[in-house]
Amino acid sequence: MIENAFEFDQELHRMNEDELRMLLRVLYLRADRAVSQEVDTGRTDAFAAKVQSIFKELDKQRSRDQAEKQALETQKTREIHIAFGDSPLGSIKVAMGNVPGRTERRFFTMNDYYAIGPLGDLTNKVNVQRRHLWLFERFHMSEHGRYAAQGLDELLHINQVVSSIEEETRITIWYANNGHERTGLLYTMHLLRDRKGPIYLIETRDLYPKLFNTPEVQYEVCGTGEIHSENLLKMWHHCEHDEALSSEERRLMEQEWLHLSAQPGHLRLMQDGYIQSVSEDAIDEFIMQKVREVASTRQPGEFIKSSRIVGEVLGHLEQAVGDTFIEYRIRQLILQGRLDMEGMPHAMRFYSVRLASS
Repeated sequence: MIENAFEFDQELHRMNEDELRMLLRVLYLRADRAVSQEVDTGRTDAFAAKVQSIFKELDKQRSRDQAEKQALETQKTREIHIAFGDSPLGSIKVAMGNVPGRTERRFFTMNDYYAIGPLGDLTNKVNVQRRHLWLFERFHMSEHGRYAAQGLDELLHINQVVSSIEEETRITIWYANNGHERTGLLYTMHLLRDRKGPIYLIETRDLYPKLFNTPEVQYEVCGTGEIHSENLLKMWHHCEHDEALSSEERRLMEQEWLHLSAQPGHLRLMQDGYIQSVSEDAIDEFIMQKVREVASTRQPGEFIKSSRIVGEVLGHLEQAVGDTFIEYRIRQLILQGRLDMEGMPHAMRFYSVRLASS
């Protein structure tokens, strides 16, 4: 039972997005009902009226934000930064916050699961829909089910935004050399294939140890999202005066995209510095290995939270496949009879697994 504001704040942090939406919906409906009943009873519920006014203010604030956004868009964009995912883009925004030219700088995320799913010609709407359906069928039960509602629109919007960048705008693409971000980079270069203006790259994964590792401290990053904004700013200053991609470098990346997008595998892993398309069950044995390792520290037959297995795989795989895909493969291993399950597989925190009983 929640008895004070501190406990309520803790409960808010434990809620997921759907639970928060439901809480706000119930609060609004009850306030609206109480205010509507004032006409019949003649009594005024000041608290309900206040709650209702808060919700009305949300719409006003959204309108103000939209007007401000449109005002900014009327300013000339001289520089755009592209990243692959909300987390790395947010860190890049913070990193570039105090760099001169802020009002003429824009940021854009190529926000998709590029390491997984079919590719093909993603400028073709039919192929985009095919890819969206593949992802939807596998992830609609996961904590990333938001993709089912917004994914297709986002995929189509990506093509429009990138293709419409003006020629005089400087483009800087931030990426780490992993299956997800490298694939995203190649797709971006494909969308920009007719562009004559310069394109600059900042490859974060290989640059990190060169700039920040010491003989005493050795650390490897897998993705751009792992890097603090202070270090991203140092990377920017280090690369600020680098040459733009040459026409030959761009041509090679465009060819690499055409080759990769035609491959049949639905999982993309880095092997010896190159992206390889493999079957979607390619990491199943690694997952099973982690289940065995964790099980060896537990009582025989004890169930292990699915989220614990996902964390173990994420921490040791050294590939950017994401927790969503790992959890999907755990569910496939359950269906194959290789793992037993306890609970409901609505999300990884709601069920546990163990090695299948013989």
